[in-house]
Amino acid sequence: MGLCCRWLFAVWCLQTTWRREEMGLYGSESPTYTVTGTVYLADPIHACANDTRFERPVSSAPWIALVERGNGCIFTSKINAAARNGASAAVIFNDYGSDNRVIQMSHPGTSIVAVMIGNAHGTELVKLLQHDVSISMTIEVGLHRGLWMSHYSILFISISFFIITTATVCYFIFYFAQRLNNIRRQNHKQKQMKAKAKKAIGQLKVHTVRQGDKETGPDADSCAVCIESYKPGDVLSVLTCNHFFHKACVEPWLMEHRTCPMCKCDILKALGVETDVEEQHMSTVTSDLHSFPSSTEYFHTHSDSVSSIHPNSESHPHSDAAFSRYESLHATEQLGPAEHTLEGLEAVCLEVPPHYDNPAFESETRS
Repeated sequence: MGLCCRWLFAVWCLQTTWRREEMGLYGSESPTYTVTGTVYLADPIHACANDTRFERPVSSAPWIALVERGNGCIFTSKINAAARNGASAAVIFNDYGSDNRVIQMSHPGTSIVAVMIGNAHGTELVKLLQHDVSISMTIEVGLHRGLWMSHYSILFISISFFIITTATVCYFIFYFAQRLNNIRRQNHKQKQMKAKAKKAIGQLKVHTVRQGDKETGPDADSCAVCIESYKPGDVLSVLTCNHFFHKACVEPWLMEHRTCPMCKCDILKALGVETDVEEQHMSTVTSDLHSFPSSTEYFHTHSDSVSSIHPNSESHPHSDAAFSRYESLHATEQLGPAEHTLEGLEAVCLEVPPHYDNPAFESETRS
């Protein structure tokens, strides 16, 4: 029997007091049958000498020897000393300072019951015996101290722990994979938007300030980005909303925000480069141009689509209208008063009033 199931109960009579408690451990080679008898103390108490004796009356009644651990001899010697004197069992209490801790003794070559109890319990018994108190003790097997859980319980807990751990790891893997995927999508989208912004910036009108231009006048506005006045030789970018800024100032802004710094007009929507199906629609517009019978009939039928002859045009209603107006504002400067043709189609310049995405700036511009 193992350590867990070899605890014992000791019951003794202390004058008129009875006590029953679990207080010791059988030795590894000890029998485990029940023993009852009067307790007698070894003299000397460690029972290491060959002439060890026990102060007891001569009788045939079973009795139990009480011996202290230590003093240089092994457990087998102590137990055999008690057996030579006729003891039915040997109770060995632990060393001083060990409190009530016990160990399972190894004592090969013995034949009687041998148990170990704690130092505190043994010292208490010694004091009672030294005061001529008669003690009767019964040694029997106590409760079996098996494993606190069965093998099935351990298996169930192990499987549960494995499942929970696996689920947790899978959750974190999924979470971080999803997060990395979102970051990758955001980066890809940001690159696409920057590419579209760069394309839109390439379509903006560029104007070089000359001496005497209204941008250099005393009542002229300064650049809203760098807050500096315009000077002759400065290169300006004119946005679709007719607001203009230093080219070197507004282009970095447009790459990040893609809107006018003043009125928040979206240049991608205004120039028609925002949709993802731009190239497909451009091919559709090109095929439609070739199918038109004449430019006169086309412009009479579709008066809002003047900008369709431009290579970068879109069919988005808002984008086409805004971009056509933006182009028509500068048609005279770009094409001149003469007639121009493209692929056999006659280009027509229309006088279209400026388009303002932000009405707050309409009165300011007109004034």
